[in-house]
Amino acid sequence: MQRVIRGRSYVFEGELAGDVVTLLEKWGTVKRSGEVVIFSIDSGEIKIRKVSESPSTVVRRIYVSPSCGCLLELDETRNFEEGRVSYSLYKLRLCQEHQA
Repeated sequence: MQRVIRGRSYVFEGELAGDVVTLLEKWGTVKRSGEVVIFSIDSGEIKIRKVSESPSTVVRRIYVSPSCGCLLELDETRNFEEGRVSYSLYKLRLCQEHQA
């Protein structure tokens, strides 16, 4: 059985694209501390599940679901050989309010 982690905040340990940070700021609080970005959602939830795993890499999908109806899906890739964490946009669906 696959484990899903639910919460109201998430710590991004790698570099996030500027447009992703702008979206997160619309839905909650974003705090930066060096390369770490801490995001706390105002209303809604954040879900994380493992998509794939190998001895050198783990990919987790992060679902940010604010209560307005938007959905942001990011893939977090942890490369253990290079000691690197990267994020890529997988899917984005905006509600009527945020499309304007």
